[in-house]
Amino acid sequence: MMKKKLVEHNLTIHFSTEQYCLCTRDHWVYRYNYSTKELSRYCRLPPSSKGILGKLKDKVARSSLRQWLKPHLGIHDLIQTVDGDVVIVYDQIYLFKPSTLKRYFAEPLSIKSIGNFTGPLRSGLATHPESGAVYFGEYQNGHSCSTRVIKVDPRVQTVSACWEFEREEIKHVHAIRYDSYRNRLWVTTGDQDHECAIYYTDDEFVTLHKLGGGDQSWRAISLLFYPDCIEWGMDAGKDAPADAINHIYRYHFESQQREQVATIGNPAYFATPCADGSAILATTFEPGRQQDTPEQAALWRRSPQGDWQPLLALDYQDSQMATVGRYGMIYLPSGELPANQLLFTPINCAGSHLRCYRLSLTS
Repeated sequence: MMKKKLVEHNLTIHFSTEQYCLCTRDHWVYRYNYSTKELSRYCRLPPSSKGILGKLKDKVARSSLRQWLKPHLGIHDLIQTVDGDVVIVYDQIYLFKPSTLKRYFAEPLSIKSIGNFTGPLRSGLATHPESGAVYFGEYQNGHSCSTRVIKVDPRVQTVSACWEFEREEIKHVHAIRYDSYRNRLWVTTGDQDHECAIYYTDDEFVTLHKLGGGDQSWRAISLLFYPDCIEWGMDAGKDAPADAINHIYRYHFESQQREQVATIGNPAYFATPCADGSAILATTFEPGRQQDTPEQAALWRRSPQGDWQPLLALDYQDSQMATVGRYGMIYLPSGELPANQLLFTPINCAGSHLRCYRLSLTS
């Protein structure tokens, strides 16, 4: 049995711990407490320009009337480190250090060392608990240049490029994920067959190794980690052939073999582990896809024993919102969800676009 309840309108989820979830509206970051169900302001981006005029423009832009008349996604992505620092990627790269800052404002970091950069795919950031560094790969399209992995070090407040893929290797990075069982960072890439691969690094991008790749079954975004295996949902989108129906795969480290464990139809964009050993995966509907799949975005649930079952499906409806694209999606937070509870934000879904919901689950 499950129960879905509206939390807030125009609220986007980003990063979860077992106790709370960081969400955003416009330029504000909020913290939702799972136990008390309270939503409180946490930090925000600074005004884009200084001075009285800049502050006035910012006040108008951040007003509730402006947000009601013309809502937008605002902050693109963020993640929290083991030190409690929050790294935000938007028009710049920002850092909020709650342990030292007494104000709400996150501060921009210098990006002179990397110049112009392309941000990650949503929820594509990872943080390493030992170094405290945050990593993301550039997600770019229609380009002929190489793709970099960017390192943000909140402890010394620096930004640098730590790895580079040549254009003939990959089109872009989908996501970077940390694996606590192997103390390892994983990288997923796409999109053509030869570009689809899963890589890993045990030394924070001093070296990089390929687990596998070469066809759409290795085209993944989010990975899930377990003591003896990893799992991923395929991300074969509308550019994939009609027979590239998306499945969930499980790779066993001992045998070095893969097995197909579920068929999900539409591509998997987000997957988040839960504190009880279960996990939630979200599929996306891409209009124009060649595969015969439902016109829905959906949630799937993995039991602690490893069985996958559909959980929730939302019909596609284009919101015509300028800043979100045309895909039907269900945003899940990165990090870790508490047992039997999650927050999610549907995009381009009938009757629920850009609304944050809490889903309570019972066994």
